[in-house]
Amino acid sequence: MESDDLEPTIVSNTNRCKQRREDRSPPGSTSPSEYGHWKRSDFDHLGQGLAKDYSCSGAGEWPPPGLTRADELDIDEGENIIGRGATSFTGWCEGLPYDRYRFYAIIGNGLSGGVIQPMSPDQVTTFMSATLNGVPDPERSPTTLEHPSLLSGFGDVPGSISLNYWVGGFSDRQPAVEFEVNIKMREVGLLWLLKRIRCLEFGLETDVDYLYSSLHEHLLQDPRQSTRPRDTIAQQVTDLVAVLACNHWIDFSSTANQTLAVYFGSENFYTRYQFFHQLVLSIELYLRLHSEQYETSARERAIELLPRKVAWDLVVAQRWLENIAIGRIEPEDGLVRFDLILRSKGRQVETLRDFAWALKWPNMGEVEYVLEETDRNEVTVENRSVNALCWFSGVILPGYTAPWLMMNALIDCDRATGDNLDRLTYKYRNSGFQYRTNTYWSWECIVGKVLGAARGVKQVAGWIGPCIYTPELGRIQCVQIRQKTPSQPRIRYEDVLTMTWRSDPLGPLDDYYPVDDYQLVSPDMDDIVDTVRMEKLSFKPWDVLADSNAPTVYDCAVTFAYAGLSWNIRLRYDVSFISADPCHSGPHVLFYDYIYTAIKVDKLLELEGWGTSRIKADYDLGCQGQPPHREKNTKDHEQDKVLVVEAFGVPDNEVCTRAWCAHFGLSAVTANIHNTCMACAIREAYAARVTVVILNEGTQDAEVEQVERRSQPRGR
Repeated sequence: MESDDLEPTIVSNTNRCKQRREDRSPPGSTSPSEYGHWKRSDFDHLGQGLAKDYSCSGAGEWPPPGLTRADELDIDEGENIIGRGATSFTGWCEGLPYDRYRFYAIIGNGLSGGVIQPMSPDQVTTFMSATLNGVPDPERSPTTLEHPSLLSGFGDVPGSISLNYWVGGFSDRQPAVEFEVNIKMREVGLLWLLKRIRCLEFGLETDVDYLYSSLHEHLLQDPRQSTRPRDTIAQQVTDLVAVLACNHWIDFSSTANQTLAVYFGSENFYTRYQFFHQLVLSIELYLRLHSEQYETSARERAIELLPRKVAWDLVVAQRWLENIAIGRIEPEDGLVRFDLILRSKGRQVETLRDFAWALKWPNMGEVEYVLEETDRNEVTVENRSVNALCWFSGVILPGYTAPWLMMNALIDCDRATGDNLDRLTYKYRNSGFQYRTNTYWSWECIVGKVLGAARGVKQVAGWIGPCIYTPELGRIQCVQIRQKTPSQPRIRYEDVLTMTWRSDPLGPLDDYYPVDDYQLVSPDMDDIVDTVRMEKLSFKPWDVLADSNAPTVYDCAVTFAYAGLSWNIRLRYDVSFISADPCHSGPHVLFYDYIYTAIKVDKLLELEGWGTSRIKADYDLGCQGQPPHREKNTKDHEQDKVLVVEAFGVPDNEVCTRAWCAHFGLSAVTANIHNTCMACAIREAYAARVTVVILNEGTQDAEVEQVERRSQPRGR
């Protein structure tokens, strides 16, 4: 391949814009604090009453009728002609203590204001995300407890994530805040705790005196009793927050403590006692915060100031009250026995059944038999394991443990799996497993991210499958994949604040916008590559021994057939694939300073990396046979230039492209050309600071056999 083939497709230089090419600074100042909040919507009021109403939308030509390349547009006309329907990207930072920040990306497409929009509406998403202050704000969504927010985390294609999740992944960690507490706890028995929970299931008492006595005469000692014998609701909230912030309580923000059935289903008395003691305090706080006696403004302010640990205690209280009730309580031989009523068991059974059918679980006959619970000799579904009890109880905390609880509950309902998948756990999120003729992978595992583009593969509740079978693993086996962290540029505070002007359809802010600075870009949809095919999935055990309780660690590679050769592409790096947000009224034009190179997928294997990955890669793609000439020269501008891969045609083309990205450590934007035009996809890559765009036609689900949901014979 000649090096000239890799020259940018767009080279549009005009004399009147040379100064803007040399100085692409945002409006006003080069200080992030001064230009950070500039965004295109600041000029929306200028779009009223335009003198002209040109539009290139859907016309497929540039300039549009009525304009010539010698014309210049003012900002009103530029917004109406160039920016109409194009996606816009705005970064936003939320301040944390100690000069730390959380990052967000707000998306707009001209139809409405910017939104952070959930792209995975499956039912389990509601378990994976939580908010303490009502419905999350679609403009910013900072109130979700987990960060990055899983409410808008998944992309609209398997193996992909949203831009908001990608940007949020570079946020600073929220620091732990220690509190000095001078409030002492009172001794109280487990029997009283259980009865108090059962009483609180019907709501908080309205009598102020009783609220005081129930809290300070049974749970807390009142340090202000001599000066103020009857505290207000606000003061009781302050006392409960201070007590729950102590370090000796269970920290439910840690994934290691988020399987709640470990505590309330434990046979150890102290473990259960500590959990229910903390649960009572959490419910008392939760109900007081949402009491009619507590002012709305004070409630919102209190929730904003809650320590992270206490915020998670409130979610535990909220989900306990929604899903579990305490039934019979009986003291017996110095112990306390009690029954739990699972209010949401029916919903959880149906959700698990839908999950299994969506993933085309190989042994649905056995799963259906167990879920129906018609055999009295069978163990009830919730008593099959701690994971099953946690799932079927519905007390599931937001974050990364929910998908693992769901999958492990499904495995527990299929006795044919035996104990082969017992090591599958949230502790090793870069894992997956093979069951009969299918493989299934976590959405955080690079194998799942790559194979998510294959035909017939679904992503449901954080699991990707059914994927290709491999004879190199056992019939039923779970594995952990060795994947490195790529050395790609991190998104920093100033990158978030400058996201708008770095990716604006108009380019840098100016008084006038020459028509000649823009070009209508479109991929080649006529010459589609149909010579790349995925052959097999390969695994090689890693030499280093992992924890004895962890799945065996493997290196993974995907083999492709192309040009009479077999290309073995190692999935080395844990890269991400960002699902492009849809635009409308496209295709749109692209400003000349967004430099890119467009290639076909069959030419991709001839490239040994892109940008900085060329310099740091000391290995080649494995190829059996004599490979063609490969492009090895490194160009300085590749670090910022975007590589656009036209992966149209069979889904294997995109699988190959994703595997190539995983081999060289390059994250990418993946776009369905029928929903997102090429120009908007390139600008989203600039917004995300990635250098690869993958274009596809969304043919992944085409001609896929649908599974008919009906009773199947049991199988072992």
